[in-house]
Amino acid sequence: MHYNSRSIALAAETVRAEAEAGTLRCVVVESCPTRWKNTLKVQPAGSFLRGLFDNEMQAAAEVAEEFGCGVSLGDQAVEDTGRRIAQLGGATLVEALTPFAGGWGRIQRDLVAGWAQLDSPDGVSVSTLLEPRLLLATPLALFRYPASIAFKSPALFSVLVGLGALTAGGSDTPLATDPAGLSLDLLQAAAFALLETLFLGRVFLVGLLEERNYVLARNIRRAATAKPEEANWAGASGTRSKAVKGRTVVAVLGMAHLNGVKQILTTSRVV
Repeated sequence: MHYNSRSIALAAETVRAEAEAGTLRCVVVESCPTRWKNTLKVQPAGSFLRGLFDNEMQAAAEVAEEFGCGVSLGDQAVEDTGRRIAQLGGATLVEALTPFAGGWGRIQRDLVAGWAQLDSPDGVSVSTLLEPRLLLATPLALFRYPASIAFKSPALFSVLVGLGALTAGGSDTPLATDPAGLSLDLLQAAAFALLETLFLGRVFLVGLLEERNYVLARNIRRAATAKPEEANWAGASGTRSKAVKGRTVVAVLGMAHLNGVKQILTTSRVV
């Protein structure tokens, strides 16, 4: 869970244990060059904002750098993700309005495939969220996540706030009192809710989850096999790491990515 104190401690402890055992090769963090550079610029190690917005990625990277091990950026470029979200949003809108041309079928297939990335019988389950220390730190994480976005990316934060207002708000016009008018109002509300669910669900499951899972899995595998001169070592302070030592790669990912990335790494030999 991003920005959760329990998750931060777990990431740092895991990296330190592997490093002290001499088995750590590198740490892969769920970030891209643009996002990582911005993070290090806004909240460098030792700064007030670094403490305020404490997070699992910097915590893990700082431990790795302490032992001279690599830090690799594993996520898709945020610019590519933004373009895909726009493409998926436009395609979903068109396909939702053209059910007889196969639009609904394509949306359904994407939603099913995306949901499969979340669910795994031998992976992380919903019960993980009930871990007491994780639960206790959740309110802090819920503050840090949006606040950090607001500091690092004010434009993105404004877009997210606008989307939230759009989806949470509604018409101030009162519902009709006659049966025919009331039925029409309810039908319109149901249609809007369905379109909103399809739009947000497809964008999240495909654009923010499934496609990035493949990128993350590919970069984790690359980090495990790349030579030092070929690796995208970033470091916790933006500098290149000194060396590759052991064979263990610790990947620090958000909970929603874990099952999907695990499935890809354990079932595909080509990603």
